[in-house]
Amino acid sequence: MKEELVRCKDLSKTFTVGNSQVLAVNGVSVSFQKGEFTSVVGPSGSGKTTLLNLIGTLEVPTEGKIIINGTDLSAFSTEELTNFRRKNLGFVFQFFNLVEGLTGFENVELPLIFDSIPYETRQKRVSEIFKEFDIEYLQGKFPEELSSGERQRVSIMRALVNEPILLLADEPTGNLDTKTGQTVLDLFKDLNDEKGTSIILVTHDLSAAKRALRTLHMHDGKITFDQINEEPILDKEN
Repeated sequence: MKEELVRCKDLSKTFTVGNSQVLAVNGVSVSFQKGEFTSVVGPSGSGKTTLLNLIGTLEVPTEGKIIINGTDLSAFSTEELTNFRRKNLGFVFQFFNLVEGLTGFENVELPLIFDSIPYETRQKRVSEIFKEFDIEYLQGKFPEELSSGERQRVSIMRALVNEPILLLADEPTGNLDTKTGQTVLDLFKDLNDEKGTSIILVTHDLSAAKRALRTLHMHDGKITFDQINEEPILDKEN
């Protein structure tokens, strides 16, 4: 039996929009196991990105609590949440968020600099991760010199360089063509299968969602269906 990595208890998040209150996540209780690849799907406004941001400590819940790897984050200050996020979580976004003016190597190195890792140690780690994923040719290139797929690969390396316990991906194929998107999904699947990387993937694409072993369906801020994909899509041509 796998060990629990994330537990959300009665999780709610309300936003103020003008004079209205919007309940983006509504009393969600759900757990994620170590080594699990889970996708979260739902229509626009269903709460899936807000749920991901809550788990990633980018948003603070209005009610409820989040426990990650045995640590209850409820009473953490903003600074404590930032430190926890930097040391434990990796993020991949739709729009890559690479720093223009920095090379691929320097972009991947950034999380280690923020974490005060010594120069020689981080140089070695960054070199190793580019070699491990066979994209050494991207180290010296600037973001404007990269294709969308290459930018996303660099952003994934940046998310992995600090060896996070959980990788959170928000529409990572949303800005990619179909073929390149499949390549990125292949990488996530390989990370999960070969390294046991725990992944939560938010997507509007049901075919992308089926690459995961488990899919959560959201609507109006609630999880409406928790589905085990017994035969996840493995055909990289589909």
